[in-house]
Amino acid sequence: MKINFQHITGAVIGGAVSGLFFYALGQHDGKQDAALKAAQAVTQAIQSRAGINEKIDNLDSFALCVELGGVRDQCEQLRGLAGNQP
Repeated sequence: MKINFQHITGAVIGGAVSGLFFYALGQHDGKQDAALKAAQAVTQAIQSRAGINEKIDNLDSFALCVELGGVRDQCEQLRGLAGNQP
């Protein structure tokens, strides 16, 4: 069998088309991996935030003031105020 220009051209075009298909498939998989990693990061952040919110909810005003870097003497003024507010 004699290989001519048409056979070579057909092979090159076929290879290019299949190469583009596999390139696009790889790009798609990469995007899915990136989206999955982003979703996992968001989930982790939400879980972390829930833990932080729970910790803050369990603090009284004095403890929260101190935790946020307030001066102890000034934070003392907040003791008992939470029960006095309507």
